[in-house]
Amino acid sequence: MSKRYTYTETEVNNPGFSRTTLILIAAGTILSIVLLLLALWLGVKELSSDSREAMAAIAEEKNASAQEIDLANTLRETTVDYVIEKEEIPAYSYAQVQAMDMSVPSGVTVDDLKLVTRHKLVGTEETLYKLEQEYDLNCLFLLAIASHESAYGTAQFHPNNVCGYGYKGFPSINACLETVGRALAKSYLSPSGSFYKGKTIAAVNRTYAADGSWNVKVAKKVAYFYKVISENHNAQLEKLK
Repeated sequence: MSKRYTYTETEVNNPGFSRTTLILIAAGTILSIVLLLLALWLGVKELSSDSREAMAAIAEEKNASAQEIDLANTLRETTVDYVIEKEEIPAYSYAQVQAMDMSVPSGVTVDDLKLVTRHKLVGTEETLYKLEQEYDLNCLFLLAIASHESAYGTAQFHPNNVCGYGYKGFPSINACLETVGRALAKSYLSPSGSFYKGKTIAAVNRTYAADGSWNVKVAKKVAYFYKVISENHNAQLEKLK
């Protein structure tokens, strides 16, 4: 008869590992898995954040480059548009100038005027431009009168009286231009003016100058000024094409 093995109480209650030990092992395993998943999630999140930042930086750089290109093109287009707009000042013929209303502003700029002032009339551009803005007056007409009457300021019968206006001198050439410009607008080119005969150069000639050919000489100068200014605008436009 074979020998029977009898288990002790300790062996029955502790078969290899205790229940507490198993629970601890299981808990540790679960915690490790959780920590691993958390580490993986944080890594992916950080990588995603870095990726977004990198993409944003690239996009910003591209946008900056695009803006620089657009800005350059915009400036160029604006300049071209400005020159084209100024090209609306054509080279009027002598006949066109003779038929022109001299109470309508010419639209020229100070820089335009610098192209056509000569000798002692250089430096009067700001005054001429201001008078055109303040009064109903083509400032090229006033410049033409001064250029004709005083040979561009080099021949004056009275001090600084470059327009042959009256029999007196002026404290400066600009003061003369201001006086004559205001008189032209209010007395010669305005229907209510005391010397008004019309708004053309020939009409002004009737009460401004005794010389019957005065209007021809002044009109030729106005046509010349328009020609020079218009040609300059064309040259600027060609450089931008």
